[in-house]
Amino acid sequence: MRLLTWLGRKRYPYEPLISVSISKGRLLSNLNEFRQFAKGCRIAPVLKSNAYGHGLFEVADILEQADRKSKQGEGIPFFVVDSYFEAVALRAHHVRTPLLVIGYTRPETITKSHLKATSYMITSLDTLQELKSVGHPLSIQLKFDTGMHRQGLLPEEIDAAIEIIQKNPYLYLEGICTHFADADNTDSTFTRGQISVWDDIVKRFKMDFTEIKYIHAANTDGSRFSDQLKNNVMRLGIGLYGLSENARLNETLKLQPVLEMKTIITGIKKLAAGQSAGYGATFTAMYDMTIATVPVGYFEGVDRRLSSDPDGSVRGFIQVGPNRIACPIIGRVSMNITILDVSAVPDAKIGTEAVVMSSETKDPNSLASMAKACGMIDYELAVHIPEHLKRVVTE
Repeated sequence: MRLLTWLGRKRYPYEPLISVSISKGRLLSNLNEFRQFAKGCRIAPVLKSNAYGHGLFEVADILEQADRKSKQGEGIPFFVVDSYFEAVALRAHHVRTPLLVIGYTRPETITKSHLKATSYMITSLDTLQELKSVGHPLSIQLKFDTGMHRQGLLPEEIDAAIEIIQKNPYLYLEGICTHFADADNTDSTFTRGQISVWDDIVKRFKMDFTEIKYIHAANTDGSRFSDQLKNNVMRLGIGLYGLSENARLNETLKLQPVLEMKTIITGIKKLAAGQSAGYGATFTAMYDMTIATVPVGYFEGVDRRLSSDPDGSVRGFIQVGPNRIACPIIGRVSMNITILDVSAVPDAKIGTEAVVMSSETKDPNSLASMAKACGMIDYELAVHIPEHLKRVVTE
């Protein structure tokens, strides 16, 4: 159970110091960009890992409500989640959209499950064999390894898989899929090799299962190969949240980051030249300055690598005040506190708003900019935003 939900039920007078805004307009705009780009494919949004840190329930609600208004044939075929836990949580939240659980689920959990409109990704022949005697209707999708060598049945296991499915009338093969390993590379040689293997797999399954419902290989970065694939679904993860780092894709699509994190200044003081600040005294002021603390640190998703260097070099920023002035992070980022140089912010005081993560890509504190400073990927930062922080849906 979410900590924030629990607090709400206890009716405590609680106004969070930190909020995470999720833009409904941008989320749906990103979805529509891909619908136009990957014509002929329905889009299956990926909501795994708390919707890439954006909020599982909030994102599901936005998409499901919008989907009810979509045109016939354009609707969402299913939401993609990683775990059985996420599927249970969405059903408890009264989400009705079909679900596909792509992460490993124990066979005994699958056979005992009574979740409605939920399909399970089977990623090995061993798991499929454990389900061969299931005695009630079970919807599955098969994942094939076409070159990533991480998950999936091998092409040479196709005959055995088909035999198991055809022998049990309760096993319903809803779809097949694969996953690209190198789709963001400007050199598409490896991906084209995977596509060649995938084409043969698709051809075989269309022969034995003429009414197979879903065929999907492309993800966000792989969407540029959509016109070369005989697929009818595209899985949309990072691109849905405006986080794709694929330069070629970003030139084609008008993607916008969906998430923004805000807080307030909780402390302010003067720091004289020669004085240090933060753990290890790694920052020493070269001149008199005004510093402030904000109640976010590496627990809240401000990566510790955004700490300033001992020589004073700045790595991270947080925007402060109504004009959103970019203020340098100084010293070490602590678990729940970060120190800023707010000398450039007139009238900075306790309660002044601070934008921790900006939704504008070019800002120095956007997820993209922060990730670059840390040598990370932007959605790695996003998924580290704790679930308990309040998500607020904005237009």
